[in-house]
Amino acid sequence: MAKRFFMTQLWRIQQSYTLLSLVLWGIVIALTAFPFVGAFLQHQIGLDPSTPGFVAVTLIILFLAVFAGLFSFGIVYDKYLRLWREQLDVMVEKNPYAREKLSPKEILMWRYIYIPVMRARGRDDPESRREIEFVQKWVDISVATDPNIRRAVEEAERWIQSGGPAPK
Repeated sequence: MAKRFFMTQLWRIQQSYTLLSLVLWGIVIALTAFPFVGAFLQHQIGLDPSTPGFVAVTLIILFLAVFAGLFSFGIVYDKYLRLWREQLDVMVEKNPYAREKLSPKEILMWRYIYIPVMRARGRDDPESRREIEFVQKWVDISVATDPNIRRAVEEAERWIQSGGPAPK
């Protein structure tokens, strides 16, 4: 229980650092670019830097532009390049805290594909029945001990039975 608690806290820290670093990069780049953009606005467009709010508005616009650029890169990285998928495969394979857990997709495959086939083929073999019971117990424990996995399996079963469009 303590190990799971600490792993959850570490995961939360990592997730918050991702968003925090995005904001910090936006601020740093906006502050770094301000002298150049301010000079451009003063000389090319003719805006007076002593105008009330000139610095604040310029920094806010720079920040939003940088933030939008970084966020857009993240969307392209996620939706089109899909470079993170292999990273997830490695993360699952090398995670010593989740080796015994089944993913929702694996649970569905065992429940609806493999176990029924094993039952049909090994009805008369006591060794096969023991193996089926072992796998069924593994699936049941995986679903019972983790509410997130249980919810994901139930959502996937509802989606499959509804025949609706793929969730986004």
